[in-house]
Amino acid sequence: MLKIFWDKDNIAFIGDQVNASEHSHCVLQVFLSLDEPLQVMVENEWVSGKCVIVNANARHIFSCENKMRLSILIEPSSSFSKELTKKIDGNYLMLDSGIEHIQQKAAGPIETNDKQQYINFIQGFAEFLGIERNRKISDERIARLLELLQNCDCYNHTIESLAQSVCLSTSRLSHLFREQIGVPLKSYILFHQLEKAFTALLGGSNITDAAMLAGFDSPSHFAATVKKWMGMPAGASLKDSEFLKVFI
Repeated sequence: MLKIFWDKDNIAFIGDQVNASEHSHCVLQVFLSLDEPLQVMVENEWVSGKCVIVNANARHIFSCENKMRLSILIEPSSSFSKELTKKIDGNYLMLDSGIEHIQQKAAGPIETNDKQQYINFIQGFAEFLGIERNRKISDERIARLLELLQNCDCYNHTIESLAQSVCLSTSRLSHLFREQIGVPLKSYILFHQLEKAFTALLGGSNITDAAMLAGFDSPSHFAATVKKWMGMPAGASLKDSEFLKVFI
């Protein structure tokens, strides 16, 4: 059984059957055990600890080893991601001391499916790290773009169409977005499309309809993107899964 909690600035996967082959992506990923230390291979180095945070674009491999583990992808435009990035020197950050109360908080949503308990856990984790999660974007056009993507009901997610929506050229938008957010706009759009596709799946759509609704070229394009970002096939991330959308 896999539980997926979808929040505004993070996606959490909780289960004992998550096995990700070597992959990398433009987002930070947190791995948290609920008891004994876990192991993650990061850039050909085995890292062992109760919590391992892998930096963006670092290649890594992870297996639950049939034990309950929690994996969190941090949305790249969020202040959560920006502040956490500052704490990582190199490819990863390992946390072991004092993390026990965070592990206890993580057990709550696993046992009850309570969204509020998940909110309490993720907020407690941010506070443990000394991180403020409120998003602060200085450029109004980028803030507007993020708002449009958050509330979009379209399937056209090209840079050209997004540039028109905020009255910028494609090159200027791409440059400004990377300057403000710290990741390429193209990569962020893919993250947004994944969010849109999984939200559709949460609402009962099949993989084909969800992929097309989110603007993927085909279901196979969606499957390849899931494999690249999550390190496992789309079918594995959906099989026996329970989706819990945290935000309204």
